[in-house]
Amino acid sequence: MSPKKQKKHPSTSNTKQKKKKSRRVTSASDKNGKTSHSRSTPQKQASQQHKGNSATQNPKKIAKHQKYKKKEVLSDHPTKQVACTFQRTIQDYLDDHEGGNHSHKTIEWHQTALRLMQSYMEEQRGMTLVSTIEATDISAWFTHLRKTPGARGKLRTERTVQTYARSARAFFHWLIRREIITRNPFDEVIFPKVGRPLVQTITPEEFELLLGACTPPNALSSIAERAGARNRAILWLFYDTGIRLSELINLRLKDLDRKHGIILVRGKGAKERRIALGKNCQRHLFFYLDRHRPDDKELRERGNPGEDHLFLSETRRKLTSSGIQLMFRRIKKRAGIQGKRISAHIFRHTFALRYLMLGNDPFSLQQLLGHEDMTTVRHYMQMNDETLQEQKRKFSPGDYLPALSSTQDRPESKRSKRKRR
Repeated sequence: MSPKKQKKHPSTSNTKQKKKKSRRVTSASDKNGKTSHSRSTPQKQASQQHKGNSATQNPKKIAKHQKYKKKEVLSDHPTKQVACTFQRTIQDYLDDHEGGNHSHKTIEWHQTALRLMQSYMEEQRGMTLVSTIEATDISAWFTHLRKTPGARGKLRTERTVQTYARSARAFFHWLIRREIITRNPFDEVIFPKVGRPLVQTITPEEFELLLGACTPPNALSSIAERAGARNRAILWLFYDTGIRLSELINLRLKDLDRKHGIILVRGKGAKERRIALGKNCQRHLFFYLDRHRPDDKELRERGNPGEDHLFLSETRRKLTSSGIQLMFRRIKKRAGIQGKRISAHIFRHTFALRYLMLGNDPFSLQQLLGHEDMTTVRHYMQMNDETLQEQKRKFSPGDYLPALSSTQDRPESKRSKRKRR
């Protein structure tokens, strides 16, 4: 007889069924969880929006909410707000010029003009942001520049005021390109105007006086003779090439091609140009280099070995711009020239005008002077108007026509007028 099957206890079977049902319910709830959640999301969003609206209805919470949003917006461009100040934007502008390899003189010019504008706007107008400047503020700055003495205690000329205004206008154009400001106040400003300047030049007679005054009178020492030879070479180089002062003091021995009589000049923006030297200029320059410029032995003894600048000072070092300006003052005084400024820029004007007077074309003059366009050369052509008129009268095309064959076209003589009377 087979063993009897054990009967299951009713309590255990009931618990198993309950567990199965609970599993089915939980699985169904898991399957329907997404739909139930999605259905409940709009309600939650509405409730959250209602909570937000109720929170913003409180004035304290509104101010706190707006303050938080403002901080969030400013955090997106933290440097944009700082860059709007005069101090920051001017420094960025100068750094941009220096990064573009602009000349030290150009950077110094912009720095002087813009710092003057900054000090006026901050101290006189109470402005620290460039975006707050209006056209009336700039016009008031122009008036301030005209009426306030400069660093030397003298009133500024109209040309100086215009120079500062050009620097400020270029600065605001840069602000527009960088999108720091959206409107240029210079579009509504009456720009300062000046008349045509009367540029002085050095006559041939004055140049001879300057050459004769390069050496002090009754100076027989070797140092004075060396300084005289150097000064004459410098004057001839300025007179014959029209190069800038900064270009001359930066000339090196390798920049001189003695075989072809050509110097290599590095101008603004590290641009190079070649200029041929005349015979007189070559003779005086080579005389200084071969006879009076310190050699390598002397440079080593003076603690400056390997110095390769073309012109050296009495200390056997590179000749500076202040040293050349001092040289001009001494030579001018010994030459007895009064009422005229003697400088490297006056020599540059003299070279340009004489180059045009001798019949040379203005396009080659532009290349020799190192200008990017013809603006300055046209200025020289206008200053040379008197000379051009004299040349026109001397070589007038109408005076070189053959004799007119028709008697009617000829001017009536005095004898014919008497007979007619």
